[in-house]
This record gives sequence, C-alpha cells and structure tokens, in this order.
Amino acid sequence: MDERLVVQMRHLDQQGRSAKAIARMLGVGVRDVVGVLNGAVQVSGPGRGEPRCWVNAGWSRSVDLEGAPQWVCLDPGASDAEEVRGLVAVLVAADSMRSSKAQVAGFLLDVWCLGVKNAFAPEPMSESRLAGHRGLYFSAFEGHVQVPADLARALVSGAAAYARGFGFEPEGELAEEFTEAAVLLGEPAGPSPIGFGRDGKPFFVNGPYDDPEAVLQTLRRAVGDDGFHFEIGFPEQPSRRRGLFGPHR
Repeated sequence: MDERLVVQMRHLDQQGRSAKAIARMLGVGVRDVVGVLNGAVQVSGPGRGEPRCWVNAGWSRSVDLEGAPQWVCLDPGASDAEEVRGLVAVLVAADSMRSSKAQVAGFLLDVWCLGVKNAFAPEPMSESRLAGHRGLYFSAFEGHVQVPADLARALVSGAAAYARGFGFEPEGELAEEFTEAAVLLGEPAGPSPIGFGRDGKPFFVNGPYDDPEAVLQTLRRAVGDDGFHFEIGFPEQPSRRRGLFGPHR
C-alpha cells in the first residue's frame, strides 16, 4: 500500500478516529485500515503517491519568495492579478490505487496574518466532479495553476506556523477540518522557506467572519502597537463561518 496513505491512516488513528471513520475519509476499505493499523499490510516504497495540488493565480504576489526562488516561475498569472489581498487558496487531490476517485481537500490561507482562514476535510470525487469543483473553487480569483506538493505544503504549513507565532490557531470545527486536510496534503520536509506577512509585519485585513477587536488585542499582546498593520473593512460580526470559499476575506 502507498506509504503516504499509510501515514495518513496512522495519523488519524492517533487522533482517536475509528477504523470506519478513517476508511470513509480516505476512500478505502475498513479491512485495509484495520490491516494497516495491525501492521498486516505491506507499505510500498517512498516517493510514490504525491498529491496533485493547485493554487490561485497571483498567489506569489502575497508572499515573499526570496528564500524560495525556485518557485517564482510557478505563478504565470502573477502580473495579471488585479489586486493583492493576502489570500491564497490551495486545492489538494490525492489519488488512490484502490479507487477511481481522488480524495479532495482544500485550504484558504491568510498569508499576511491569521494563517488558516478556512479548510474543508477530504471527500471522494471523480475526475469529472473534481474538474467542476476546481473551477468553482477558484472562481473568486484570476484562475489557478498546478504546483508541486512541496510548494503547497510550504504555503499551508508556513502560513499556519506564522499565525501561530502571534497566537492564532484554528479552533473547533475548523481545527478538525484543517487537521484532516493537512493529513491528506502530507508533512513538509522542513520549515517553510516562504516569507509571510506584509512589509515584514503581520497585516490584518478583516473579513466578514472575523472579530476585529479580538484579533487586534491578540496582535497587541504579541508584538505591541507598532508591530503590525491593520485595515478594518467589515465592522459587524456575523454568527457563523463561511462553508465555501469565495470572494470575501
């Protein structure tokens, strides 16, 4: 069995997930999950089964790639992006040797401040459904581009780590979905070489589902009044988080 899939199973098992739940999330049989957790399934060699990944066109304009020049050329739409919003959308599709459907998950990242804005846990999709979903997923941006899994991992893990340094972590349902989606994407090889924030500091631009006062208080505790920038665009707070990604922050 593919090593990446085995790692995902074991990670979810450590979180207390049942074999049935793991099988449902990864699109495999319960018997296969039990076999892996019991050590009865042979794991294939490393380097196989890297997930397919896409990010929105113009993603590189919101981050600093001085430490990762090898990825500069992977954003052909950078010059065409109409605005820089500090948002990066990542879509992940992991193929299975046992199913014609891929497991698909995604992230919406605030690479300037908050890290993980939204995430959706893996679900199985046929190629035709994935194609339609991908178009809708990136409809708020100037298109999308396929990138190596290492780049997607560096964006997701790096944005999450950057925000964590200021006290921002996914919570509740978002934390659960982020964890499951991150398992599908896989662990990065090391610290992200990508630079986050804007002009060397966190820059908070609130969306309609943020609590500006709480965020600003957290930033002040972490870096002081002069350690960040902010812009308030949505003064009222709604009662729930967006279920789908879209054009709003």
